[in-house]
Amino acid sequence: MGKIRTIRWLALLLLLFLGVGILGYWAYPRVVAAHYDIIIYGGGFAGCASARSAASLAPDKKVLLIVPDPVPALGGLGTIGGQNFADIRYWQERLVTRGSFAFWFDQSGQFYNTGEMAEILRRDLARFPNLEILYQHDLKGVLTWKKAVRVLSLAPIKRDGDGTVAWQKGWRAVWGKVFIDASDEGRLVRLAGNQVTVGRQDWPAEHLEAFNEGRPASKAQDPAGSVPSSWARQQAATLMFKVKGVKTPVQPGQYGDFYFALDFKGSWGLVGGQGIWQNDGTVRNFNESFRAKGFAIKPINAAQNGAGSAEWWVNMLLVFDVDGRASEKDRGSSRFPVLGEGQKTVDQAWQEARALLERPEFLQALRRFTVAVDGEEYGFGEADLVRDQENKPVVGQVMYLRETVHGLCRGEAGGVFVDDGAAGKAEKYFALTTEEAQKAGAGSGFGAEQKIVWGADRDNFTDRIGLGYYMMDINAYRPEDLQHKGQYVWPVTGYLRPDWQAAGGQPVNPVYLPYAMLLPSDSVNLLVPGYATSCTSLAWSEIRVLPNLTVLGDAAGTAAARAVLFGENPADFGPAQWQWMQEQLRKNGACLDK
Repeated sequence: MGKIRTIRWLALLLLLFLGVGILGYWAYPRVVAAHYDIIIYGGGFAGCASARSAASLAPDKKVLLIVPDPVPALGGLGTIGGQNFADIRYWQERLVTRGSFAFWFDQSGQFYNTGEMAEILRRDLARFPNLEILYQHDLKGVLTWKKAVRVLSLAPIKRDGDGTVAWQKGWRAVWGKVFIDASDEGRLVRLAGNQVTVGRQDWPAEHLEAFNEGRPASKAQDPAGSVPSSWARQQAATLMFKVKGVKTPVQPGQYGDFYFALDFKGSWGLVGGQGIWQNDGTVRNFNESFRAKGFAIKPINAAQNGAGSAEWWVNMLLVFDVDGRASEKDRGSSRFPVLGEGQKTVDQAWQEARALLERPEFLQALRRFTVAVDGEEYGFGEADLVRDQENKPVVGQVMYLRETVHGLCRGEAGGVFVDDGAAGKAEKYFALTTEEAQKAGAGSGFGAEQKIVWGADRDNFTDRIGLGYYMMDINAYRPEDLQHKGQYVWPVTGYLRPDWQAAGGQPVNPVYLPYAMLLPSDSVNLLVPGYATSCTSLAWSEIRVLPNLTVLGDAAGTAAARAVLFGENPADFGPAQWQWMQEQLRKNGACLDK
């Protein structure tokens, strides 16, 4: 069947390529076929950084950026998704996630207007005449030949009235030399036949449920193989939503267990409310009532939608058992994954979460997140939902997926993950390991001494493409993860992974990101700065924030430019190519040294 399908693909694409027959034009008037040197899939920060680097370094080459989102805007989660709270962490009083991210950050601030950020990205990429952007198109099929991606089949998408993102009429085929998967679901990586693990599939068995994690306790419990080994839980997703009526103090600072901050653009952000989340009866009742339906609220992260705005984006609504690979437009096709029991598609999660915002219990719980200081009450006591023209809550156009798949590194065990559940055994399958991220060294390439203090990430130094830095912040995988012995606990990283806590807890230094992270298991001309980059699930808990993904995007675009300029495959890069990349990344403002 696979060979027959390939032959059909080749035959159809050959007809398109040769432009055979007026009949073909009249039969398929919306079919478009085009050639590019570099094709990037994913319009988020990683994809925009890839496009920016590739287009600038290879000005005579054609670059295509495919944006698989339901609205025509750049930035993905960081703009249309509503996640306008930039997750930065300073190291030795400096920002180490530089390059493209620093360029955009300097214009936007930490708590930014999402529309303005989308415009910053659009204006930045519009500088490159060799870059074409294709909005509202998604990937339907991938043609590979001799382990190289050759052609992508694309079709338009649009969100229907019920909230489902659906295929529209028409399709196009695009040929490329080098491809980049900067998406949140690893769709190009998977459809090209590369090996991935799902969610926390690589965790040691003792920290997982015995069942429904890809490791049935016994064949007797799973006689029909109904829970495939390719399924494991992914971190809870979130639907961002907008509110108005948030009251802030005159001065930033800590008030109770709320921390109010002002960025250098004059925009507010706040985090906190842990005590309310743990102890307030209204909040606890909400979580107890809706946990069976796969929903919970957590302590608040929120950011003003730019300085002076009356509107805020809020990150607090957790949606459990969302499979980030699964969308309704793929149902019934080979692209649709086998879901575990009770799992939701991304469309179902978006629809159900938006409907939940309408429940009076939700707004009652939200308004409990206040703090009283000197007779004044700050926070969400008078907050209300912002609504659109149809009186629906304004929410992110894409779900905030925290985790989907993780790519296996190139050449390890033939790209086949051996899921034996033993602690530490999974590390060898990934280019960035948990230990490297957690125990990165404190080396410094700056100052008079030029001293390097090596850590667990020492082996990544030679092919380093940037620095990654944040907390290792996993979210809950099940509603039950939010409680321990009847008490609500936050954060959950140390509780869910006591072995990580025993090994030292949060990293104190940035980690060298190796070039090998960008390489999938099999495809020789594909680079992966998106969610499917090669790192363990626990290392991903640090890498997953947008500044780190932008660093990977810069590197992927730089590698793609090198490949098309010199006629090379990214999979074959060695010291000479790494050094060239490092030189170009430094020119783009990247930070490669500690």
